[in-house]
Formats: sequence, structure tokens, C-alpha cells
Amino acid sequence: MPVTVKQIAELAGVSRGTVDRALNGRGNVRPEIEKKILAIAQEMGYTPNRAGKALAYQRKNLSFGMIANAEGNEFFDEVLRGARTAIDEYADFGISLQIAGGRRYDVDQQLSQLEQMRSAGVSGIAISPINLPQIEQKINELIEQGIRILTVNSDIENTRRLCYVGCNYYQSGVTAGGMLRLMRPQGVRAGIITGSVRMLGHNHRMKGFSDVLKSMPDSTVVDICESLDEAEIAYQVTRDMLTSHPEINTLYFAAAGAVGGMQAAVDLGLNQLTVISCDDTEEIRELVQKGLIQATVCQEPFRQGYRAMQILFDSIVNNISPAEEFCYMDNIIRIRENL
Repeated sequence: MPVTVKQIAELAGVSRGTVDRALNGRGNVRPEIEKKILAIAQEMGYTPNRAGKALAYQRKNLSFGMIANAEGNEFFDEVLRGARTAIDEYADFGISLQIAGGRRYDVDQQLSQLEQMRSAGVSGIAISPINLPQIEQKINELIEQGIRILTVNSDIENTRRLCYVGCNYYQSGVTAGGMLRLMRPQGVRAGIITGSVRMLGHNHRMKGFSDVLKSMPDSTVVDICESLDEAEIAYQVTRDMLTSHPEINTLYFAAAGAVGGMQAAVDLGLNQLTVISCDDTEEIRELVQKGLIQATVCQEPFRQGYRAMQILFDSIVNNISPAEEFCYMDNIIRIRENL
């Protein structure tokens, strides 16, 4: 009788998903665990039948979808690159990837994109969802119809999605607050520029940052505004905020928008602000190099897209459920000296 992945998993004391990743060299397995799994597989004479399974799936014209607020957003270029890289590794299965972008967190657009994915016959979707009941309802509707859905980069409440792949946003905000504590231990008057209050992750990031400020002497959040991840909007709302609140001495960019926001600060001649951002796009790195941003908290966008496709593949092709509900990436601090 052929040796199964389940048998190897039981002997190794790990999940079937971990065994599958180790046997197929897809990473995300600790070296010592991978070595143990491969040794057990060799000892038991396990022979993977990837070729036969791939041939069967080629006939099914399998397709995955990805939906994100990605248009004009350099950060999401890396998420999509990770997704495409993973799909390329499954080339023998004939899987195609359909990508739907968006701007300014348009609810109607995202609802339409979900419906288009359903009509196109995708088997799985990775979505960066707008956290509103309409999206929640649509996601659950598609799941009931048999489409496997996971959230990537940002999560949503009250859905039956497979899992969430992305940043631990609360920890990201706490990390930003911790960096600020080192730079300006007291007397902080902070302005926060977020992407959208419709995004659960952005709200968690602000909460983490604000919680740290509450523990610091004589420190407070003065104002919060939304940039919708658009440089032009970020410029205007940041300029308005700094003009209306001259006491602000700190800016925290909790999403995209730092480029436009910092241009507003420069135009106003405010070059002594303490500034913390997120992510490490090329434009952010330039601002850090110039000393306009003191630190940025990054979140492994390539790995987010790559891992999301891995999990969809495991779920749909191998019928393996995610090992955990929250697949968090690392929050990585970047300053000028370690870019």
C-alpha cells in the first residue's frame, strides 16, 4: 500500500500541510523539522505522485484570483510579485492567476470584482477586503458556493475565510510607538495619516500606536486623517492637519501616503518633525535616506503574496487546511543605517 502524507505527518508529529511543504520544497518549515520529515519519507519509501496529480488538474483549467487596492500602490507590486512567483512554481498544474486592482477602497468596485471572479469560475480567491458588511456578506456567499477564500494583507470580521495572511497590524503599531518612545520619550503631539478607516488592519495599527502613546508622559494623538493611499490626497490632508495644529511634532503614516504627506511638511518648512512610516517601497527608502523619515516598519509583502497562493494551492489541490488561522509575517524595523 502506498505511503501517504498523513502517515508521515503522524510519525513526524506535524500537520499534513507541513509535510507537503517539506516534501515539495516550498519553504516555511523549520530546517530541523524538514530534515526529520524527509528522513521519515525516505525510510518509508514515499514516492510523490505530483506528475499524475498535475496532469489531472491541467484538464480542470484551475484558476485563482487576487483582489487588492493595488492600482498605483508600489507596496502591492511586491505582494503581486510574490503571488505570481508561487503560481509559476505550479506551472505543471496549469493554474492561472486573475488579478483585480482598485483604488480608494471603493466598495462597489470590490463587490463587482468578487462577482466577476465567481463568474470567471475561479476556485480560490485571496482578497485584501474592505471591512464592511457588504463585503463580508459577499465573501460568505461565495464560500457557500464552494470557492475557497482567504484574506491577504488585511483581514475582515465575521467571515468563514480559510485564514488571514499578512501583517500583525496591532504589533506593527506598537512597534512604531516603541520606536517613537526611543526618539521622543515625552511631550508627543502626534498626527496620524492612515489609509482608510474601512480597513481593519489600518485601524489595528493606529490602535497599537495610540496605546503606546497613552503610556508615555504628556503625549497624545492630536488628529487623524485618511489618505486613501493616494499621494495627492495625503499631501492635502497632511498640509491641512499641520496648518490647523501647529503643535504637532510627530507624524505617523499608518499606511501608504508618506510621500505626499512629507512633501506637505517640507513645503511648510517643517523639517524637525519626528516621522515614522510603514513599508519599504523605493520612495519610502529615499525619504529615510534623506532623514525625513526616522524609521519605517516593514511587513514582507512578497512573502504575503507567495504564502497566500501556497495556502490556496494546499487547500484546493491537496485538500489540506491551513495550520493556523493567522499566518503573520514579521514586522521589520528599517532605519537609514540598515536599509
